[in-house]
Amino acid sequence: MSFFKKIFSKEKKETLDKGLEKSKSSFFNKLSKAVAGKSKVDEDVLDNLEEVLVSSDVG
Repeated sequence: MSFFKKIFSKEKKETLDKGLEKSKSSFFNKLSKAVAGKSKVDEDVLDNLEEVLVSSDVG
């Protein structure tokens, strides 16, 4: 049995999933923009990746 099934009912899990959808979508959009088209990981890519991770954590 999964962790969420032990804590949340099906309705509460659906509400949680719906609430987190915007955050999840925003994070992955920013992440894909930070690394899209890059063939090598250089200083700029790492800076962009760090910015995405920090802003997602703070947000």
